[in-house]
Amino acid sequence: MAFRMKYDITTAYLTGPSRRRPMIPLEPCRFLVAHDTGNPGSTAANNVTFYERTHNDMEASAHLFVDDRSIIECIPFLTAPPEKAWHVRYDVVGDNIRYGTNANDAAGSIELCYGGSIDMEEAYRRYCWTLAYACFLYGLNPANDLIGHYRLDPQRRTDPVGALALVGKTFDDLIIDVAAEYEASLEPDILISPDDANKVIGFLSAAYFATDDAQAQAEFHRLANELRRVSGQL
Repeated sequence: MAFRMKYDITTAYLTGPSRRRPMIPLEPCRFLVAHDTGNPGSTAANNVTFYERTHNDMEASAHLFVDDRSIIECIPFLTAPPEKAWHVRYDVVGDNIRYGTNANDAAGSIELCYGGSIDMEEAYRRYCWTLAYACFLYGLNPANDLIGHYRLDPQRRTDPVGALALVGKTFDDLIIDVAAEYEASLEPDILISPDDANKVIGFLSAAYFATDDAQAQAEFHRLANELRRVSGQL
């Protein structure tokens, strides 16, 4: 199966090696952490620009920022071999308890931008799609492998709950919506063009009507439907 690329992912990789982007390969991705920026009104571009300007000032980072106009990847995760980002403190244990590893070592981090002039309905749609695409790429199940930052570090963090509330959503709603986006975005692999498939189906149709053998007709019908499937036709 393929995944429908509804949106472009812009790459603006941070300078590295640096404190924000150590350029260390990510372990096999085990789960995703949903964040919000905590900076109302700050766009995806604003956040990435700030990260680049301060790339050697601190270790806090993220893989992607999503707003109503863009999806920007500043540390490779969806567009190139994945690298580590520093997005959950090592001294919290929620990630170890749930997944047996640290989020920084084996999880993707996706930040939702909110507030100000950002169209939250559109930002939320893009956020769900980005999370769904990450699940597709890494073989993850949103119901089990998507976690909010607030659940891993409840003493210090509330994200992305506050941002989700702006669109009337809870974190449980987010999981449901990501799963729905995942299913809606799946596309069959196109192994033959519809035009070529229909030409072959024409020959099968002629063979179908040239015989009275019910078993042969059933097989011609099955083959025609299989051609429709592999050419992406309903």
